[in-house]
Amino acid sequence: MRVMSWNVQGEIGISDTRMQRQLRFLEAHASDIDILLLQAVNYERTGDDDWGGQLGTLCDYLAEHNYSIVHTGDWAEELATSNVQPHTDIVGAHNRCNLIASRWPIERRPLTLRNQGNRKPRSLNYYYSHFPEKMLVAEVDVSASPAFTTNTLELWNVGIINGANWGEEKLNMLETIYGRIYLQTSKTDIPVLLGGDFNAPKREEADGSIVPHGENASQYTAYPDYGDPHHLRDSAGDVGELEFKQRWQLAEARMFDPDIGDWGLEDVYWAAEESVKTSSVEDYTHILPNGTPARKRLDHVLVSQQFDVETCTLWNGELESPNALHASDHAAVVTRLRTE
Repeated sequence: MRVMSWNVQGEIGISDTRMQRQLRFLEAHASDIDILLLQAVNYERTGDDDWGGQLGTLCDYLAEHNYSIVHTGDWAEELATSNVQPHTDIVGAHNRCNLIASRWPIERRPLTLRNQGNRKPRSLNYYYSHFPEKMLVAEVDVSASPAFTTNTLELWNVGIINGANWGEEKLNMLETIYGRIYLQTSKTDIPVLLGGDFNAPKREEADGSIVPHGENASQYTAYPDYGDPHHLRDSAGDVGELEFKQRWQLAEARMFDPDIGDWGLEDVYWAAEESVKTSSVEDYTHILPNGTPARKRLDHVLVSQQFDVETCTLWNGELESPNALHASDHAAVVTRLRTE
């Protein structure tokens, strides 16, 4: 099974020229992709109340190529046009959605804030974010395929909001994803695949260690709840205090540092059996001109232990790979997987 995750830069809108460039790129390089995870897809409504713009164009293209599709355009649209505060002040951040295309039947899963099932993964509850359209969860029915030893795959397609403008919202998203998938992997045997633009970490070294963002975040120790330390029980049962800065760094580290995370997922970039592995400065998915460093690997695919990772390639034009940066400001992450 080949999986591709790509941020298609819809937050700035989409010109006809760039849209056609993206379609040509998909046609030339992604014809054998089985599952596509697309983030930052701009959406518009047409006169007949159908989807237009980037979302409509991608849906038409993918349907013509026999993909089943789910997306969060309806959620994003409702939040963007809501008169309920505080969403009236964050219209711009709701101008894009996430999309998953699958060769097998796929269904979007509902979400809820309610605490149901006493923290059991009975449904996707305890789901905290003001940006639900950026965390698309879906079930894929692979029961008819002899290539799988399971009937269902659970897919998470995420576009984590940036921390520069949405510091605590970014943490809420990271913590929600980690906590919910932790329950799935520890209490069920359903294979989980998580991909997207995480806006993290700040840097990955050639040995696989990471440097998270947040080292310059304020401590906010004088403010109740927001600044008062969070408490965390580690695997040994000890309870420690985390100030805001430490909470931020832990939220990123748990996802991408296998020595810290305990949720049963691994980053396919480092797990791939046959692929080059190097620092994020050398092999990257995004270039931030004013960043330190400018080159970052913000886009990832992570999988649970039921998957074997054969290859992972970043389509950034390096190492003779296709260059998705000609059609977006993010490179695509492409991996080949098999299930045990």
